[in-house]
Amino acid sequence: MLNSQKLSKKLLEVCFEKNVKLLVAESCTGGLLSANITGIAGSSNVFSYGFICYSNESKKKFLNVNENTLNTFGAVSYETVEQMLIGLCKLATSKTLAVAISGVAGPSGSEAKPVGLVFIGVKISSCGTKKITQLNFGDIERHKIQQKSVNKALKMGLDILERT
Repeated sequence: MLNSQKLSKKLLEVCFEKNVKLLVAESCTGGLLSANITGIAGSSNVFSYGFICYSNESKKKFLNVNENTLNTFGAVSYETVEQMLIGLCKLATSKTLAVAISGVAGPSGSEAKPVGLVFIGVKISSCGTKKITQLNFGDIERHKIQQKSVNKALKMGLDILERT
């Protein structure tokens, strides 16, 4: 079993034990996090839904990310991921773990936002506990950035659940 499969299975088990639903919003991972989670039998007991908000327009429309935030900080930023988490939590109907990812998977980036820059956030809807982290995986292959992002998001989800 791959590391991401083990992490997904463990996250689902902990969510189930704690009666927590799971919502995700992905950008640079393009649904890979959702695919890893739903690849585990029984995921429907926990996983409510996921958004692939690849464009700024979709971030605004589905997650209520503020246009000013996108214009000021960009799609790949702490501030945008924070608003993605808030948007997910507003959709929650019960205690929920929200996970949001936005980053630059390449092949091109900029000096300010290089390939491999990723922001990942996790938030528990009912208590307001959240964590957002900035990572730089470096200029590696696109699929490796995506997979590393998924693994980190799963670990962050487990960490925040175990602390609440």
